[in-house]
Amino acid sequence: MIQAIQRRLAARQDENSEGGFTLIELMVVVMIIAILVGIAIPAFLGARKRAQDTASKSNLRNALGTAQTIYTDNQVYEAVGAIGTAHTMLDDLTQEEPSLTFLGNAAASGTAKEISILTKDSGGQNTLDEIILASKSGSGKCFFLRHVNTAGLAGLSGDYIANTSSGACTADAGDALPTGAGGTTNAWTAL
Repeated sequence: MIQAIQRRLAARQDENSEGGFTLIELMVVVMIIAILVGIAIPAFLGARKRAQDTASKSNLRNALGTAQTIYTDNQVYEAVGAIGTAHTMLDDLTQEEPSLTFLGNAAASGTAKEISILTKDSGGQNTLDEIILASKSGSGKCFFLRHVNTAGLAGLSGDYIANTSSGACTADAGDALPTGAGGTTNAWTAL
């Protein structure tokens, strides 16, 4: 019986001496983990920037939908005006879409939830039939959305989008995009 116990203890000691990992095996595992992390982090950061850009564009589309509802009710975009003043675009948009912050065209958007607005006459019709909206993404890009309601103005009617990676994120800057505002700018693209 004692000899059987001694054999079992000797067998366990032999198993334990060979059961650990060598330093080289541990180094290989650490290198593999480092390579996987090196691949995953840039992919994560790229996905984060795309998500921030998508949030900014989504807020612009929500604001445009609200502005078009106001246009349908009044048959004209209202003057931008100031919040708290009756029958101004900022006041009506703030009442209709309280989840966003609306700014006059001279104020720059600093976040995706802030929308800079400009209303104007697109073709000498003496009516405010065009709106430009600007929103700054968390990735640093500024997105512009433009809508012209009057049909037949040299093909201008419809929705257009553009973006820039530098310069002020104001609706005024969006107005200047087709002629090449500062920074890396994409011209208006029809939606």
